[in-house]
Amino acid sequence: MFKRILIIFGIFIVGISSLNLLNKPLEVNTSVANKEEQDHLFTKEEELNISTMNIVTEKIHEKYKELQFAVSSNSKKELKIQVEENEEYFDSVNKDIESIAKRVIISSTLKDYTVFVERLDLSSLTEKVEDINQELLHLSSTLMKGLEAYGVIGNINTDYQKSINIQTSIKGSDNDALKLAMQIEETVNEILDYKELKSVSHIDSYEINILNNKGNVVN
Repeated sequence: MFKRILIIFGIFIVGISSLNLLNKPLEVNTSVANKEEQDHLFTKEEELNISTMNIVTEKIHEKYKELQFAVSSNSKKELKIQVEENEEYFDSVNKDIESIAKRVIISSTLKDYTVFVERLDLSSLTEKVEDINQELLHLSSTLMKGLEAYGVIGNINTDYQKSINIQTSIKGSDNDALKLAMQIEETVNEILDYKELKSVSHIDSYEINILNNKGNVVN
């Protein structure tokens, strides 16, 4: 069971917690750069924002290991932490979660963002969003399991029906890094060819990007 899933709709980041959520699409300020103009999947600021949100997630998870939650940001300079818990437990932890997030972002590119901690009401999930959530869960968890043997896989970020962005601990972008990234990409393609994933809608529409430890596309 994964212990963290971070969703920035449509970016879906799987790391180490579990989550079945999203009650509505979240706006995210992550436009994809033209690859002919630069090699990065995201701008430098966007990479730093995502890195900071990962740290927020890790810090919350360090204290609340079984907590189910999602972290997202939007163009309104809002950092949202949505928690899937009952109301009583949510009321007991939301202020502390807010404090954790504020301590992380105070010296980051998100320092001017307002932190909101909200409780997710799963009863408000629409059927369509629930289907998307299940599709992304199935896709991301299958990839995480299939790539586990490489030992370098971090987050798997899925931009719904657009791209699969795999964060790794690969250092640099030399020939050895490229070779390993290409091996990972080949394995991803093999996994996507699994019969059980062929039933996922538009599975062939995903572009695969392997990112090194600096967030740069290697493959």
